[in-house]
Amino acid sequence: MRKDITVLYYTANREDEEFERRIRDNIVQVAGGLPIISISQKPINFGKNICVGDVGASGFNMFRQVLIGCKAAKTRFVISAEADCLYPPDYFTFVPKRDDICYRNANTYLLGLRRDYFYKKNEGGTWAQVIGKDFYIKRLEELFEGAPEWNVAEKNFPKERGKGEDIFKANQVERFETKYPCISIKSGKGMRHYSNSDRTPIF
Repeated sequence: MRKDITVLYYTANREDEEFERRIRDNIVQVAGGLPIISISQKPINFGKNICVGDVGASGFNMFRQVLIGCKAAKTRFVISAEADCLYPPDYFTFVPKRDDICYRNANTYLLGLRRDYFYKKNEGGTWAQVIGKDFYIKRLEELFEGAPEWNVAEKNFPKERGKGEDIFKANQVERFETKYPCISIKSGKGMRHYSNSDRTPIF
């Protein structure tokens, strides 16, 4: 089953180059040889690279890059990897039961600007998920219908305006939990300087 998953690494290349390189090195180290497709706004040497050019950093453009990566993948499933996140080996060994469900890791932490760890209560997110490729493509194409190819200003899809809205319905998302957490690092240079999380420091 693991051979039927492609790692989708997507980035707007806004982080320091050395920082992103270390993130990519970690992915190679822990992903267990899974195929990698990188969709970036600057050329990078990482798996099969698709450079879309400097289209701007926004949620809209991020999902457009994801859609491009999904269409290039040859596997049944895709697993998300972002340029400001650290992933453990067991994240890449999760085996989905269905290809019409978005599976999100519930064991996720946020490393904030002050370098405090916060536990994100059973939330997960697009940055730590495994999903059926065709199911993802269908949903993204529905949301992009009639929309421009790229949009720097638009943070959400035209049909999905509103802060915090998910692109999937509640019955389309299930949680799984790795032994070791996925960690989102807020450096201050990424698309968002914040994330919804429990503000109780863990350590």
